[in-house]
Amino acid sequence: MTSTSLAAGGRRRSARAMLAGLAFASMTALAGPAALAADTTTIRVLNWEPGGADYWKALVAEFEKQNPDIKVELETVPFDRYPEVQGPYITTKSGPDVMENNAGLELFDRRRAYAELPPEVLEAGKDLITYSGGCLNFDTTKACYGLPFGYQGNVMYYNKKVLAEAGLDPANPPKTWDEMGAACEKVKAVGKTCLAIGLSGIFPAYWDFPEIARNYLTEDDMRAMLAGKMPWTDPKMVNILKGLASITEKGWTNSSAPSITMLPDGADIFQSGNAAFAGTIISDAVNWAAFGKVLGDENLGAMRWPTLVADAPLANSFSGIESSVFGVTSWSDKKDAAFKFVKFIAGKENAELLTKIAGGISLNKNVDPSVMPKSQALSQILEIIKTPTLHAGVLLSGQEADALARGWQEVALGRLSVEDWTGRMQKALEQSPSKRQ
Repeated sequence: MTSTSLAAGGRRRSARAMLAGLAFASMTALAGPAALAADTTTIRVLNWEPGGADYWKALVAEFEKQNPDIKVELETVPFDRYPEVQGPYITTKSGPDVMENNAGLELFDRRRAYAELPPEVLEAGKDLITYSGGCLNFDTTKACYGLPFGYQGNVMYYNKKVLAEAGLDPANPPKTWDEMGAACEKVKAVGKTCLAIGLSGIFPAYWDFPEIARNYLTEDDMRAMLAGKMPWTDPKMVNILKGLASITEKGWTNSSAPSITMLPDGADIFQSGNAAFAGTIISDAVNWAAFGKVLGDENLGAMRWPTLVADAPLANSFSGIESSVFGVTSWSDKKDAAFKFVKFIAGKENAELLTKIAGGISLNKNVDPSVMPKSQALSQILEIIKTPTLHAGVLLSGQEADALARGWQEVALGRLSVEDWTGRMQKALEQSPSKRQ
């Protein structure tokens, strides 16, 4: 064989090798995305976006950075529509891999929709101030179905500018029910709403009821509520309903209160500068950070709700609870990835994102204090939360919470007496599966 033929043969073999290499490369390129997709697990997370869109965008980005083999698909639902979206998923045992619920009875009532958290996930709870609201009967020695990420609870915010306009001292907001009444008369005299409020939906149960209940109940009473052993006919419970009714009967609120929700409508009245006070929460949505951004930090203050019974044991306490908790659905076929997300929710990285971006107050004990924003209202809140008590709102069953809001709406419209409201509340208690003895 000549050198020419050898060279030609070599060129043919090189060409075949090149073609084979190109074919292999093409096949690899075509298979690459499919192979990548096969190696990536996508989990669906049902939530109401506590803390806001920017915080959740950062949360998902950080989780996916730490877990490149997991992608998160969010299904975000407005808070007031959440039960109607979550309900069918639970009924059909299908849908999201991770769901959000409020700590306490709301979660306990839905526990069959959740997988019990394994020990390796509960390890994250050791870095939290508390996580009992995700565990049955608030007992961490029992089954736990979700982990929280932030501290939540109720305060009353006030607009210093409106108080000054009404001739009140912004440095000394009302501390008693009588002082609140006097302040409201002055606020109304300058054409403003005294207390911005919305009575529709779940908000009265979580944001208003606990602040009146602290004047009449002890912690033992609250535990009796949880167990279904505190009837609404008890004088203490009746006094709570009378206290709530007095807010609207005295004319402290916006006339639209019976027909609107507190979020966003009631909160909008306050942050528009048309109200002196608003009772909301310390973290997540309508909190000091959100109000301060709109009204100006210099115009915003935070206080406990005024007391009805000054010497009540819990009158000057803080109704505190873990914020919403996240758990893995019992029907998920991606539990390993979903449990990683729940564990991340409770971790330090997410805690610092919550603080820096959303202005939330984290439960994680390892957060660097230097990341806390500077705000007078926040400083006031940090003092208020030093004397916590049980949050009576999360001890209500879904039936009781619904009857509370609907009853208050009708009382405010003059269509229902407190006596009849009491009867409805007792019936709701008796119809609560989680409280049947």
